[in-house]
Amino acid sequence: MKKSMSLAIAVCCVSLMGGALRAAAEEGTAAAAEKKAAVTQSVFVCPECHAMSLQAGKCAKCDKDLEETHVLGVKDGKALLCKCGAHCKCGTAGMKDGKCGCGKDVKEVSAKGFYVCPDGCPEIADKPGKCACGKEMTKVE
Repeated sequence: MKKSMSLAIAVCCVSLMGGALRAAAEEGTAAAAEKKAAVTQSVFVCPECHAMSLQAGKCAKCDKDLEETHVLGVKDGKALLCKCGAHCKCGTAGMKDGKCGCGKDVKEVSAKGFYVCPDGCPEIADKPGKCACGKEMTKVE
């Protein structure tokens, strides 16, 4: 009787711990997703040669004025950009037929030479570091 009671208590404890660990993991995932969604970053793109810069100004390749864009995400080494600017909270959710959630055209630009999140966070950097969801950013080669 004592052995079965001890076994039942052990099973309950393991079950409760598993549930607590699962809840903590889900909470961590939700927090990372929330951070990822909260990121708004502008990058600047040349309308002529599509070169990307983290600073406003003139294109280093063809001297045209750079246009401000809003980073929606990064996929397969390409930055997904919207012309709405960093003030907008649109994202990849709701993208359809080449348009983002706010209805503007989505532009794909090479992120070669920049650091990006391996999970596609809407963040681009010129130096290594961590992105909004806590992952180590990798250089696009």
